[in-house]
Amino acid sequence: MVMPLAAFVMMIQDIGLSQAVIASPHLSRAQTSAMFWINAALSLVLAVLFAVSAPLIAAFFGEPRLVAPALALAGSVLVSGLATQHFAHLTKTLRFGTIAVIDIASTLLGFAAALGIAWFAPSIWALVASVLVGMGVGLIGAWATARWVPGRPAGFAEVRELLRLGAGLSTFTLSNFLARNLDNVVIGRWVGAAQLGFYDRAYKLLLFPLQQINNPIGRVMVPVLSRLVDEPHRYRHAYRRTIRLMLLITLPGVAFMLIFAEPLIVTLMGPRWQPAAAIFTWLAIAALHQPMSSTFGWLFISQRRGGEFGRWGLFNMVTSVLAFAVGLPWGAIGVAAAYALSDVLIRMPVLWWWVGRSGPVRHRDLMSIVWPFAIALGGTLAGLAGLRLWDGTVGFAGLAIAACFAFGAFAILLALTAPGRETLAEAGGLVGGQLGRVTGGRRDRGGGRPAIESR
Repeated sequence: MVMPLAAFVMMIQDIGLSQAVIASPHLSRAQTSAMFWINAALSLVLAVLFAVSAPLIAAFFGEPRLVAPALALAGSVLVSGLATQHFAHLTKTLRFGTIAVIDIASTLLGFAAALGIAWFAPSIWALVASVLVGMGVGLIGAWATARWVPGRPAGFAEVRELLRLGAGLSTFTLSNFLARNLDNVVIGRWVGAAQLGFYDRAYKLLLFPLQQINNPIGRVMVPVLSRLVDEPHRYRHAYRRTIRLMLLITLPGVAFMLIFAEPLIVTLMGPRWQPAAAIFTWLAIAALHQPMSSTFGWLFISQRRGGEFGRWGLFNMVTSVLAFAVGLPWGAIGVAAAYALSDVLIRMPVLWWWVGRSGPVRHRDLMSIVWPFAIALGGTLAGLAGLRLWDGTVGFAGLAIAACFAFGAFAILLALTAPGRETLAEAGGLVGGQLGRVTGGRRDRGGGRPAIESR
């Protein structure tokens, strides 16, 4: 109940400045320092306001036990603000391996803290500890590895353009956050904690795998595309190549989760979570276009189209909130259904039109990327539906077979088109290259020719 509010405050403390720094090719040390001090000051103010609002949060949900966790999570707002620009510095300098190590360490240590409390003293503090420990580890890791200490800030005239870009990006970030989290708030307030639990688990079980692919690649692509924005041909090639490989990896998985939602939920989480399956199915319908649509932010940010991105975010928020209101009388399932239908029928067409109006990647480029994958997706969904009807009883083995069928059928159908064959060949080349590096390294370590001779 309280985490969406804490996360919303964290969105405000960034105000788009980290993405503005990443998207700007040339910045002075004083300009970067100014962004840090703005983030730090705003974070301190917001942390104090969040702590003061803890009793109001508890009163809104009618749950007095939320006061103490809200006070604790107020500290996470300040911690997040102190690490924002250091993570932006690591991203801008393309130090993605370092970021990955910090992310893994913060996730594992946060999980360990949560597991320890949940095991020895089960309570809400297990969830709070996961957040606080994870963010603390992230702060220490970012400061220790960025090798950058903020100094004297630049004047307003020097950072005016950065603030303008950040304003557009923050408008999208905040409005998108509301669109993604107000469903949790309204379900928790008017439907109840049990229905919110079903909805939240279904949402995260579907979203988590997509985030683990999109977020790391997005970290790489935004600074790379920002450097190529003045070279349209190279920009289009880099985007097209990346998106095709992402769709190859993600779309078969989404198709599998959509058709096998109920057995997947019951098998992974147990029969008591079966009510989440219908919610999961509706959300999976909306997720069919997300592997592609979720990358459009890279285009807006790298092309420094902050104002357009912000206006799209407001449209997304308004239509999503209206959908939540329409579906709320039918509970969590109604909210999921209304969101999915409005996403596919309203928001997706508008977003595709909006992003392709200008810039190196236009409407025809988007269509040339997506049409082979759309054909393969349709055939894969039909095949999975037939498999589901043919064998209704599934366990771990059945789910594994269905998942393999999804990826296999998708690859076969994709190979029927020339762009699809090109994508499969490129993916095969990447896998073969990685295997070659691994086996080559093993030969060097295994007593063959000395490594210096082979080089």
